[in-house]
Amino acid sequence: MGRLKDKVALITGAAEGLGLEIATHMAREGAVVILNDVREELVRQTAKELQMEYESDYVAGDVSNKHDVTKMFNQIIERFGKINILVNNAGGSLHTPRVLEEIEEEHWDKVLNVNLKGTFLTSQAFVKHTKENGGGKIINMSSIGGRTASLVTGVAYAAAKGGVINFSRRLAKEVGEFGINVNVIAPGLIISGERMRHLFYEENSEETRMQIFSEIPLQSLGTKEDIANAAVFLASDESRYMTGAVLDVNGGRFMG
Repeated sequence: MGRLKDKVALITGAAEGLGLEIATHMAREGAVVILNDVREELVRQTAKELQMEYESDYVAGDVSNKHDVTKMFNQIIERFGKINILVNNAGGSLHTPRVLEEIEEEHWDKVLNVNLKGTFLTSQAFVKHTKENGGGKIINMSSIGGRTASLVTGVAYAAAKGGVINFSRRLAKEVGEFGINVNVIAPGLIISGERMRHLFYEENSEETRMQIFSEIPLQSLGTKEDIANAAVFLASDESRYMTGAVLDVNGGRFMG
């Protein structure tokens, strides 16, 4: 306990699911957690519930909109005077088609904007506020789909999550001198909520599901807790000498 004491952490896409799990784990370790989501009413209610046990707040906004991102970071600095940790969790396939021929331009733009442009904009704002103030930790969320071909992800998602990895590596080189660590978590198939459960069990054939299980040496799907634990490690001083790294939390399905 207390590995993140006195730290202020922003977790994007945190109104529910994996983002909320990461925020909760960080709060348990002593961080002041700021939940972000584009769904203002939901993130407000989630933060209110989290405040019953932990010090937390929220900033609503679209991570792919620079005006929103600037406003979010200004609000955090105004309220707390600093920011130490950024978790770029907002993203996903965003209910867009997986098959190339079914993907419209607006689907492609939506996935790339939230996953990749959002990571760029929030990282840029974070560096601005931390490079002269002792540094901090950026944790970007990629995916096994950004590491290798995956049966359950589409090409837009794969392009975005692959981009997140290379963006993070280049950024790690650029900001290391300021004491800023930039690392990536690449989850395997994580059942992070009912939507993901539906996607896996209802939208994949039994043959596909069995093939996926056969590719996982640990013979199980991952949980939100598995990813949240990795995020806490990367946010803590225990990972102080890691930057530009990718943590593959996937049960051994991909070993890179």
